[in-house]
Amino acid sequence: MRIATGAVLPRLRKRFLVGLCSLLLSLPALGQGFSLNPPGTCTLGRGGTGVAQPCTDGSAVALNPAGLALVNRLAVASGATLYLSHGSFTDDYTEQETRLEEHPVLVPHLFAAVQAAPGLSVGFGAYMPYGMELRWPRTFEGSFVSYRTRVQTTYLQPTLAYRFSDRVMVGAGPVLAVSTVALWQQLDLSQQEALPGVPFAALGIPVGTSFANVKMESDEAYGLGGHVGMLLQVTEQFRIGLRYLSAIKLNYTGTIRFSPLSTGIIIPATVELSGQTIPAGTPLDVVLASLGLFGPQGPLADLDAETELTMPAQFAAGFSWQATPDLTLLFDYQWTGWGEFERLVIEPEGSDPIVRIQDYRNTHTLRTGLLFQASSILEVRLGYTHAQGAAPSKTVTPLLPDANRNLVTLGTGWRLGRGVMLDLAYQYVRQDDRRGRVVDPAPGTEPTPALNSGLYQIRAHVASVTVSVSL
Repeated sequence: MRIATGAVLPRLRKRFLVGLCSLLLSLPALGQGFSLNPPGTCTLGRGGTGVAQPCTDGSAVALNPAGLALVNRLAVASGATLYLSHGSFTDDYTEQETRLEEHPVLVPHLFAAVQAAPGLSVGFGAYMPYGMELRWPRTFEGSFVSYRTRVQTTYLQPTLAYRFSDRVMVGAGPVLAVSTVALWQQLDLSQQEALPGVPFAALGIPVGTSFANVKMESDEAYGLGGHVGMLLQVTEQFRIGLRYLSAIKLNYTGTIRFSPLSTGIIIPATVELSGQTIPAGTPLDVVLASLGLFGPQGPLADLDAETELTMPAQFAAGFSWQATPDLTLLFDYQWTGWGEFERLVIEPEGSDPIVRIQDYRNTHTLRTGLLFQASSILEVRLGYTHAQGAAPSKTVTPLLPDANRNLVTLGTGWRLGRGVMLDLAYQYVRQDDRRGRVVDPAPGTEPTPALNSGLYQIRAHVASVTVSVSL
């Protein structure tokens, strides 16, 4: 066996960069596949509804900026939401099931609002509209696409709201987005070339032989956008709300770090490498180490890369109807502009830009909610949401096993004392089962549903708690 290092090394780097593209392409889908609920425990308990009637704890900053005009004193709310996903991938051919590693993710939120002058309110919100973390076992056949992904995007939003009359309120504020991404994956030696046009697999290396671990982690990326909203009080019982959150462009720079993994393979027969004889019985790891793959000048040395992504715009409309003095019904519709993510260009250090086509689609989400004032100190909330998945069938991967979702929520608001409220909420998320793939297409080719080789099943439990104070 003769190993042509000059042919192998550039291809290793190229292959990883294609994998990096996969991660970055998954980010737009965060808005649906990895999007988080509208922030705030009060809002979660009612199924994310409230564009026409935001909660009065200051979370209107995120749900509808015009809702701050309903705040008539100082309100501060702080809490967190816990996400726990579980799921699996079942291979079509082997029927082997690989389960997600369950890892809870805690997402905090903070809101504050105050009436600064008659009719004028100001507020501030720190919340995370996009974020996720998925962990698959390293033994998962899809680990060469990704076995762990982490994305965090926080929005910081100061807001002004003004009440023109008892019927018309408006609000607006700039948004500063702060985002980081991280990806872990493995490299498959069998897919690398030992000789030009001859992969290691042809020389007896089994498919799925890990020989390198890859971690890509970005620095913080920043972007600016805006959020505007309006409330229209049609009648005493009926109100309409509208809001628009602009798209935000983020420029990412990051470092890619490679580290060797043991293949555990012993070379069964004598081979030649760059004019040297490798005797039978030599560990393959020793041979790979001699190639200098991970050295400062090797193809798997630390690497810088950069790209840009745009968090999509959102438009939402809703109404609230106070059916009785104690019962209010809510309905929201949300459009999210994922359709602009047709392709991504990534510029790795020292290499040509890589372009990859993805073809995401715009999504539509319907939410309904119910509020029942059970007593002077207790409000009961219910909600249901149906959300479309953003990823087409050809891009359902370990990075983004996306599909349509149905969410059912239950919540309560308990007044503990004068001005102090405790909000609790629980949500069950059932994502439609969906076929997907565990491999990337060959470099330079587009993915197709023909690569799908199994079924993804994802469920999640969401719990949230917030304490708010009004003075």
